[in-house]
Order: sequence, then C-alpha cells, then structure tokens
Amino acid sequence: MTTSQFPARFYPLPHTQRHLAYSEVGDASSTHVLLCLPGLLETRASFDALLQSAQGVRGLRVISVEQCGRGDSSPLLRDEGYAMSVYLADTLAFINQVVLREGGPVTRLEVMGTSMGGILAMYLAHELGSRVAGLFFNDIGLSLHWMSIYGLYDGMKVQGRLPEPEALAAQLNVSLGAVHAVQLPAHFDLPYRKDWKGMKFGHLLSHFEGPVRLIHGGASGVCPPQQVREMQQEFAQCEVFEVAGAAHPAPFTPAVCQFVLQALSQVPVDAAFTAAKQAREDTERGFWPWIKRRYQGATGT
Repeated sequence: MTTSQFPARFYPLPHTQRHLAYSEVGDASSTHVLLCLPGLLETRASFDALLQSAQGVRGLRVISVEQCGRGDSSPLLRDEGYAMSVYLADTLAFINQVVLREGGPVTRLEVMGTSMGGILAMYLAHELGSRVAGLFFNDIGLSLHWMSIYGLYDGMKVQGRLPEPEALAAQLNVSLGAVHAVQLPAHFDLPYRKDWKGMKFGHLLSHFEGPVRLIHGGASGVCPPQQVREMQQEFAQCEVFEVAGAAHPAPFTPAVCQFVLQALSQVPVDAAFTAAKQAREDTERGFWPWIKRRYQGATGT
C-alpha cells in the first residue's frame, strides 16, 4: 500500500516552501506519543495497519509522517538534494513543533522506525536525549552490512529486477528525484562509524536508557539473526518479535500491532524530564548546530 487510508495533515516547514504530510490517531492532547518513521521509499501508508489498531486506545497518540518527496509531502526544490541530513532536520522540526509543542503538555515520545526510519530514530535519540523515551525498530539493527544494503531493494524487484525509475516512482508514490537519490552514496551524509563489514550506529545509543524493541522478519536479508543477537547483547531487556518467514521489512500483521501496543501499555507515562539534564546533554553532544548548518545548506536559507 502506498496511499494512506487516513487523511493527510500538513506541517509547513520553517524557512522553506515545503510541507511534511502526516496522519494521526488518538487524543491530540495525549502526553504519550508514538512517532512512526517509514523506510527508504515508503510513505506513511506503511503504518496504516498500526494506526488502525491504535484507534480508540486511551492515552495514546500515534503519528506517521513521510519524508520529502514521498506520498503527500513536498518534493525538494528541482526534485534533487535528497539526503539523510535533510530528513533528520525535517523530522526534528516536526517533533519540536507538532509533537513537543511549546506551551503544551510534556510528552512521552517513543519512536518507531522501519529500516531507514529506524536509523533516523537512532540519530533522533542521540540528538534529543531523554526526550525520546522508547524505541521500536522494524527490521533494522545497530549496524548495516554492506551486502545487506542490497536487501533494501529486494522488495521492489519484479521478476528479479528493479523497474525503471519512472515506473518505480509511480508504483511507490514517490518522486523520481527521490528514487534516483537513494541509489547514490551521497544520500547517506550523516556521520557514522564503519568497519570492513559495514555501517555502525550503536554508538548513537550509548547513553540511551529507555526500552528498546525489535521487530524483524525471519527471512530478512537486512536484519538477520546476528543483528538480533547484537541488539540483545547491547540491550539486555530488548523485547524481540519475529515475523516468521517475512522478508524485509516486517509487515504490520495483527500480531505485530498487538506486540507494539502491549509494549507501549507496559511503560507508564512519565513526565520527569528535567531541563538541567537536557541542557547538559545538548551541550555535550553539540550535534544540532551541525544538522542546522547542513539543513540550511540543503534548503538555501
């Protein structure tokens, strides 16, 4: 599914003529929010089953947002310049204005990320510190092996081959520029660690103290068993749910949706995030100025 059954809402990004599209269910004033970030060329529609299951759950607000050039979100100027730093800056702006609203209630923010969205969730947790209270990863581990990158495209193939870019863009409801960009090395322009095996992101969560949950496909080429073990070794209390026989990414079956909602209900809403702790974390990281500079360069502001 590439078109959401839920109506689109629009957030105008500051200093640009663009907007991000998102859907949400639940009480808009709830202090407990689950923010869902789609995968590489996914739209917010990929979370429709989860939003459907979350309707009517008291005290919970679930939001799915799509990145630029996907679904109903604006493409970038001239449909070029798509990169991870742009997605991260856009998402941070969205969180600060839509989720952690100034003057609104203190929010317990948990983030669910599929594939690329899961990697973005790690950067968000690193940047926002204790304001991210919990994480869900859909078929992505703390590292991404070079060979696994090819697995990101397996689900898009038809008879073993990727469709032409124009056909793929139409099929996935994304812009042509986004399709071209995700195939280029420059698309991943955030700082990361690497070794001969691949890209490593675990250091981004070295100070993360909230609950971590991993959903993975039993036949995934992106999050194979060694990635699951690595996550469990790093986070001893990590809850794992395997979707038997599923490739990448894991689908939001009724059982997966139940797992997510049950995991959320086990964590009490806690507004005890102190300004002093956050100020110390922001000073130590110094990460937002880098993102801000990169974002301004991408938008021409």
